[in-house]
Amino acid sequence: MKDLLKYDDTQIFKYDNLVLAVIYTIGHIFVAMACNRIITGASLDMAAADAFIEPIINGFWFYFLLVFLKKIIQERLDKSNSSLSKINVGIYLAVIYTIGHIFIAMTCNRLLTGAPLNLAAIDALIEPMVNGVWFFLLFEVFNKYKARVNSAAGKSSKNPDKESFSPSKLAPINNKKNLD
Repeated sequence: MKDLLKYDDTQIFKYDNLVLAVIYTIGHIFVAMACNRIITGASLDMAAADAFIEPIINGFWFYFLLVFLKKIIQERLDKSNSSLSKINVGIYLAVIYTIGHIFIAMTCNRLLTGAPLNLAAIDALIEPMVNGVWFFLLFEVFNKYKARVNSAAGKSSKNPDKESFSPSKLAPINNKKNLD
C-alpha cells in the first residue's frame, strides 16, 4: 500500500485548523489560570474553575447577542436616519460583546476566587491580551512548521517539481509524463 500512496496523494495537514484550535484552547486555559493566579493570588483550583466557567458563560453571552440583540440593533439602525446607521451591525455587537465579556470575567473572578474587584478588573483586561500574544505565537510557529514540512516533503500534487515528478499508480491516466 505504501507504494501506491505518494506524498502528493495524501494530505498531511487535513485537520490543521482543528488541531490548532485544540492546542490554542488548552493553552488559553493555562494562560487564564496563570493570569488569575498571578494577578489575584487565587488558589490553583479556583483559578482553574474560573478558567473553565467564565468562557462557558461568555459563550452564552455571545449566543444571546447573535440571537436576540443583533435583530434589535439592526432594526434600530434601519429606522435611524443618522450617519451612524451606515456602520455595520458587527461593530456594535463587538463593542457590546467586549464590554459584557469584561464584566462577566470580572464577576466570575470575584465570585469564584474571592478576589478584590480591582484585581478582578485587572485580570479581565490583562488575560485577553496575554492570550492574544499566545494566539499570535502559536499561529506563527504552526505556519513555520507547516512550511518546513511542506518544503521538506516536496511540492504538492498541484504544483510538482519536474525532477521529482513520478506518476501515481492510483491515477495512471491523469499523471502521464509526456502528453503527445
